[in-house]
Amino acid sequence: MHIEKIGQSINFQLRNIALLKFSTDSHYNNIVSPFTRLYLITKGTGLLVLDSKKYELTAGHMYLVPSFAPCSYFFHKDLAHYYIHFSMEMPSGLTPYNLYSISKQVEATALDEVLFQRCVELNPGSELPHHDPNVYQSKPWVNKQMRFNSMGHYLETTGIIRQLFSRFICDELNTDISQLTNHNMQVILKYIQENIANEIPVIKLAEIACLSKDHFTRLFKSITGLPPSEFIILKRIEKAKLLLLTTDYPLDEIITQTGFKTSAYFCRIFKQWTSYTPMAFRKNRE
Repeated sequence: MHIEKIGQSINFQLRNIALLKFSTDSHYNNIVSPFTRLYLITKGTGLLVLDSKKYELTAGHMYLVPSFAPCSYFFHKDLAHYYIHFSMEMPSGLTPYNLYSISKQVEATALDEVLFQRCVELNPGSELPHHDPNVYQSKPWVNKQMRFNSMGHYLETTGIIRQLFSRFICDELNTDISQLTNHNMQVILKYIQENIANEIPVIKLAEIACLSKDHFTRLFKSITGLPPSEFIILKRIEKAKLLLLTTDYPLDEIITQTGFKTSAYFCRIFKQWTSYTPMAFRKNRE
């Protein structure tokens, strides 16, 4: 039953979709996006560098780039592909990337291409105004919310995205997700998400779980792979990365919204977790 509960809790939101053809060679280096990107190559060749691994882009294959995963693209002349950009949110603050092993490349089926075509038909005018990530990620377009004409339009669009994304989910689990529904763990994860701008003592989380601090810490790590204190830092860093990429907020405002106490501490922890200073990370979108 826990699988159904987790699946039902994932909120998919379409950001952009289109069929794009390249008339010249195009290279985009060190791109980081707050959204998941899904591609179906229909013609031509190229190269995707993701997680220090090279993927040959070839017709008849789909590729998935998780949110916030640094990557580089090399699209050769005449390459054509469908793309879908979408976000995934869960009340707990987790994403499927925290819970499952996710493939980055799968062989496409005839149905996959039909689904892409249908989603484009359902959402005309949803293409990016500019196909260079270094341009579109620095513009207000990145925050544009999709508007649906009817409930049917919404259900069919999100249903297609769910179906396409499901093709990349592997059976191997990164965490024991069956325990997420026990020990008030989803309540605890939601509490962390909603209070990320505030101090979050581990003892407070243990009280919510009705466990001792030591027992709670061991249980939390067995489920998420991280001790509570490190998981909270991870969530703060994820929020900071989102704000750096999608807003022009000054550093002080980002520090306030992410619960870091000082600028020096924020910059040190951010670089420790991302290998970038906050300003260098933001500059990648410019």
